[in-house]
Amino acid sequence: MTSRPAGNKPAALIIGGGASGLAAACILSANKVPFTLLEKENKPGRKLLATGNGRCNLLNFGPPAFFGDSGFAHSVLRRCGSDEVARFFEGLGLNIFEEELGRAYPTTRQAASVLDCLLAGIDAGGCGQLLTGSRVDRLTRAGGQWVAHCGQESHQAPRVVVASGGPAAPKLGGDDGMVRVLESLGQPATPFSPSLCALTTQAGPIRGLAGQRVYARLWLYHGDSPVDAAAGELLYTQEGLSGLCAMQLARAAQEGLQAGLPVSVGVDLSPLLNTCPVHMGRLDPHQQDPDSAQAALALLRARAQALGQRRMYTGLLPRALADKVARLPIPQAAAWLTALRLRVTGTRGFDHAQVAAGGLDCAWFEPHSLRSRLLDGLYACGEALNVDGDTGGFNLLFAWASGILAARDIVQDFKSM
Repeated sequence: MTSRPAGNKPAALIIGGGASGLAAACILSANKVPFTLLEKENKPGRKLLATGNGRCNLLNFGPPAFFGDSGFAHSVLRRCGSDEVARFFEGLGLNIFEEELGRAYPTTRQAASVLDCLLAGIDAGGCGQLLTGSRVDRLTRAGGQWVAHCGQESHQAPRVVVASGGPAAPKLGGDDGMVRVLESLGQPATPFSPSLCALTTQAGPIRGLAGQRVYARLWLYHGDSPVDAAAGELLYTQEGLSGLCAMQLARAAQEGLQAGLPVSVGVDLSPLLNTCPVHMGRLDPHQQDPDSAQAALALLRARAQALGQRRMYTGLLPRALADKVARLPIPQAAAWLTALRLRVTGTRGFDHAQVAAGGLDCAWFEPHSLRSRLLDGLYACGEALNVDGDTGGFNLLFAWASGILAARDIVQDFKSM
């Protein structure tokens, strides 16, 4: 990374070299605003490189889908939405293409291309300094300057952008340390919990199915009340259920468990049976298909008559699933395949979560600038805030947008001095 010219003091510190911090640095660099970016890992963008299975689903052109302080997220995206974020990347030289459901990826299908463009954009301005291995363990303010303490070293500037992320995926650098630092300075925060994470369930009914991937519809219940639902690829694991449709239910599952409610998940394999269309994404939890079991029962009876009991599941179900239901009477098999209820015991935790729910309370930040309303010269963006998005690029979209808006406000403030 190109260092700032000697004697050119930073106008801002950026804490965190993830998506939002790198976006903010690009904006400052393009506008010749001197800055120092402090990244605690030995390389920036580690979590970014792992997104989308290495392909980097970097944004979504569809309707915004956010949780937590979702109104704040929508306000941010009204000021810097997916089209503007796409133009930001095009300005860095990145080619983007759109897949189904509005998901956007680099045309190279490689997350490394996204990181390369961001780092090149930061370097082009010649006014920034990127320091890796610089963990900020304390923030103080003195004489109109923010001071970031990194062990024996310290860095100061009149403005600081906290883009440190949350505790999801700690092996890739996930950490909530900076949010705790800001809490100690008076910024309110909601406790973090895993979101977009595999579910742990009772094991008996699905024992022997680990590794099986099928299309399914899932309903999550608090007691007997359906509260969330999703459809798509389901992965059976030793611990319970994974795959995107199961991970989408983790937030509601965690909320129910924390409230002391009995939580369960209903598994409907009608998409696998081809008795209903394959759908990807969230469903209305209150619009269940009352005829799914009857459709499955009719299908199994027809196959038993045409193929015989021994062959009725061959070609219809993966072997492990066929072995699971082969000894059941046909009505029980139809019910198992469409209405199995599993008790949810928890989630796989932050180690296996794509994102964390919780973070800094957005009520104390301006959505047009990401400035704190409590601490002068402080900004926060990305996963440090109490905003978590659905699968499909929404979390990265919010990270880019919030980082861009924070940096634009700093540029305007710097140039008005």
